[in-house]
Amino acid sequence: MDETVQELARLREESARLSDALAGVCADSEAALAELTRILARQREVLQDSATVLSQTAAIRTSNTWRMLEAYRRARIRLGVSGGSAPALRAMLRAKRGTRRVPAAVRSAPIGVNVSGYLDAETGMGEAARASVRSFEAAGIPLALNNVPSLVRMQDTTYRAAFVDENPHPFNVVHLNADNMGWFAAGRGRGYFRDRYTIGFWFWELSTFRDEWLPFFGYVDEVWTATEFVRAAIQAKTALPVVRMPLPVAVGGHNPQPATGGRAYFGLPERGRVFLYVFDVSSQMERKHPLGAVRAFRRAALGPEEAVLVLKFTNGEYDRAAVRRLHEEAEGLNVVMLDGYMDRSELIALLDTADCYFSPHRSEGFGLTILEAMALGKAVIATNYSGNVDFMTPENSYPLDYRLVPLTRDYGPYMRGASWADPDLDHAASLMRHVVEHAEEAAGRGARARADIERDWNPQVTGSRVRERLDAIRTGRRIVP
Repeated sequence: MDETVQELARLREESARLSDALAGVCADSEAALAELTRILARQREVLQDSATVLSQTAAIRTSNTWRMLEAYRRARIRLGVSGGSAPALRAMLRAKRGTRRVPAAVRSAPIGVNVSGYLDAETGMGEAARASVRSFEAAGIPLALNNVPSLVRMQDTTYRAAFVDENPHPFNVVHLNADNMGWFAAGRGRGYFRDRYTIGFWFWELSTFRDEWLPFFGYVDEVWTATEFVRAAIQAKTALPVVRMPLPVAVGGHNPQPATGGRAYFGLPERGRVFLYVFDVSSQMERKHPLGAVRAFRRAALGPEEAVLVLKFTNGEYDRAAVRRLHEEAEGLNVVMLDGYMDRSELIALLDTADCYFSPHRSEGFGLTILEAMALGKAVIATNYSGNVDFMTPENSYPLDYRLVPLTRDYGPYMRGASWADPDLDHAASLMRHVVEHAEEAAGRGARARADIERDWNPQVTGSRVRERLDAIRTGRRIVP
């Protein structure tokens, strides 16, 4: 009897627990049902909103505004135009047209040139812009000098007092490379180019011009280049006139020796022949190839009493790893490295201390320091390739043999797949020894170089060519001879 009572009590307890559990399940079910009801209601709202959106989208797609935007998009695709601001778009569309009309104002206004560029920068681009100014001055052409701030040192004061913001003359000559034309045009505005004939004075260091830069032809009416090498590379990509316009070299007007005098001023040894190479690290060390200069000097096996190699460079912070490799390569050799900027008079004085200027470059758009050394009557050993062949000959210098090699990767703007020179360092070493052992002959070639440069690369000659070209444009004779 007792056992039956106990079993009934246990069953009652179990029944109570089951009842509580069932109540909990029911409560959860009611909550879940309420949540499901809310979800279904939200779904109906979303479907209604989607239907509204679809209806509105359909209305937009049938509107005239949508049709115009779609036609614009397809036109951009057809013309190969993508991205960019409104000025950039205008330039890209203009670049598609191979001809330009000379504005009536250019034909009728008194001749004059607005020169834009890095006019106070201590760089090759800055010196090139100042050289153009010298040509215009020699031709008696009125000028307005529009300086463009540079990211490097701007301490050349040659023309600083003449800087102005206005461009009142009918011709613009913009001494900025192609890839800088976009931001220059955006900063100056359309008014800078209205009723003007704009000439881009461009430099480039490969025989192939970058396809990505073709839209930049839309900012100019024609292109000038300092050398035939650059002219041919650019002309291959455009129907616009591309004109070789040599720049004058200026090494006069500077004290050839600083007050303290000669080699000692630069910490150079008094004995031995001085081989000098001047370069800018930011111009890509692989292209400038100073490692080749050191390696050739090692192969020449010249003793410290016979020769010293001087490497003068700027902007070393641009590629400290490359500069460090240069120091490592020169270990144990009679090599002097001068790191940093010099005033123009100091740089000319340094060039004047050299017995031979040595440039084993892979490619040069111009080769300004080579030209300056030749103007000072120095023997020159330089790669017989690219811009410098315009003024180097076997009679006035020592052209360095080379072979063309492909770029296996990008080096800054210089693209993989293009080609440049690989100078023959054994030939370079042989030429260095020859200059040391035949000093009289080397001096004779330097003298011939000076005479050639004075004859062909002076401001009167280049100024005459500038005026002749501007007159041709004004009278409608724009076709390049």
